[in-house]
Amino acid sequence: MHGILRGMQTRFRSASESYRFARPTDLNAIVGMLGDDEVGAWLWFVPAPPEALRGYFLPLIEQQWQTLADAEPPTTAIFVVEDAEAQYLGQGAVMAVEGSVGGFEIGFQLPKLAWRTGVGTRLAEFLVTWATRLHAPYRLQAGCIEGNAGSRRILEKLGMRLEGTRPDFRLKGDARHTELEFGMRVANLDPLLLRRTEARVPFDSEL
Repeated sequence: MHGILRGMQTRFRSASESYRFARPTDLNAIVGMLGDDEVGAWLWFVPAPPEALRGYFLPLIEQQWQTLADAEPPTTAIFVVEDAEAQYLGQGAVMAVEGSVGGFEIGFQLPKLAWRTGVGTRLAEFLVTWATRLHAPYRLQAGCIEGNAGSRRILEKLGMRLEGTRPDFRLKGDARHTELEFGMRVANLDPLLLRRTEARVPFDSEL
């Protein structure tokens, strides 16, 4: 059965993975993943002290559950993806873009065991489908550091296009990195992507 909280679906299952809203008990897995140097190589916000990461994610997770309890979809939603044995395969987020009415940003991070397995693509497709179904956004966007070929490939598969670059925008250690900005209007989203994702990960009819 899908998880339901006051009419809001909280868990979404496919044959290979399940997606659910993150809970405070997931912080050990999230922080542990972000503490891996290879995972963090393309993330501008790490390395960071574990307590700082917990201090960032915990309020967002608590707020999303309060919003769900009010029978509303959170405008900042953090998901965990797991395999059939409940093994942690990463996290993804959908976030309303401040100052852009109808704009939402997606992001995702995976542990090494989930690299090159298709998990990232399927997670990104789920995030786009959830955002489109629950928030009816006007546009979607995402960013990555230049050179992050894996994330760029996933964003392009979604139909996003490179909209701009920010040279030397991110400081990571002693090095500056260019940030790539991808985006698209939802009107240009391939409807086959949505139908394929909903066939793979059923959404409850009342939503």
